[in-house]
Amino acid sequence: MRKAVAIILPLMLGLTACGGLTTESLTKEIYSASAGRSAGAAGVFDSVTVSGGSDEEAPTVEFESPLDTSAAAAKTVAEGEGEQIQEGQQIRVQLVALNAEDGSVLGDTYSQGQPQVLPLDDAFKSEFPELFEVLTGTKVGAQVAFVAPAPPAAEGAPETPEQVLVLKVISAEQPPPEPEVLSPEDVKGLDEEGRLPTFAFDDKGAPEVTIPDNDPSEDLVVKVLEEGDGEEIAESDTITANYTGWTYADGQKFDSSFDRGEPASFPLNGVITGWTKGLAGQKVGSKVMLVIPEPWAYPNAGQGQPSGTLVFYVEIVSKDAAK
Repeated sequence: MRKAVAIILPLMLGLTACGGLTTESLTKEIYSASAGRSAGAAGVFDSVTVSGGSDEEAPTVEFESPLDTSAAAAKTVAEGEGEQIQEGQQIRVQLVALNAEDGSVLGDTYSQGQPQVLPLDDAFKSEFPELFEVLTGTKVGAQVAFVAPAPPAAEGAPETPEQVLVLKVISAEQPPPEPEVLSPEDVKGLDEEGRLPTFAFDDKGAPEVTIPDNDPSEDLVVKVLEEGDGEEIAESDTITANYTGWTYADGQKFDSSFDRGEPASFPLNGVITGWTKGLAGQKVGSKVMLVIPEPWAYPNAGQGQPSGTLVFYVEIVSKDAAK
């Protein structure tokens, strides 16, 4: 339930290696980086060429290596033919990452089955100003190259190679409306209509879920299954809880402290929004169901993270007040 930060460079760290990219499977059209929108030290892309590929298949990217990544830069290396991308929209992109030192492919998102969602909001603009400048104004279908100095590796972690990213913009649209917390009356109504998940428990108290055959609410559902008699939790508290999470679409379990045999502790303001908003104000000892819409779960789900609406069963064990 940790927050998924919309950062491009770390996004590539968990990618699976590309496979099956052959010249026979790619079209012969080759794009050069000699033209297009650019920002930052974009001269580093003068030797970049992009050939072939599609919305589902990674292109071949070539350049004279090593490529300088000492300063951030972005450039449209293949023009799109769709609508112009606007600030404030969210875009869906496919990505391929290459080693700046030797041009070898490090990984891609094409093989993962669905594009990544990037919000072109103020946070993105602040984090990646060069990429933001190029993306806002280019057209859907464009291929955009991006480099930036790699962040320092965490203590004890292996250093990652300097990377060149090439993003293909698959679509651009206005972001969905921000969810709200569903009122207790509306939650009760959904419950009475049989439109909420239900739980059963094994002999060790671990939950199993049954998902109803209806679309989930677009807002956050918080149902207190059993109210505790402990202290009330604030957003600034660190809590310890037992929990299990499932994807609403297929009822697949993706995480469970019950399976690990011990509760987990975390700051409530350091987890996904649905947990923060759903558990703040609850009492220690409470057992709570959360049905969390995607914008408050993992809207930019990467490898290993669940996508779509999520269902959680949570038992609040204890809390530590903010220091």
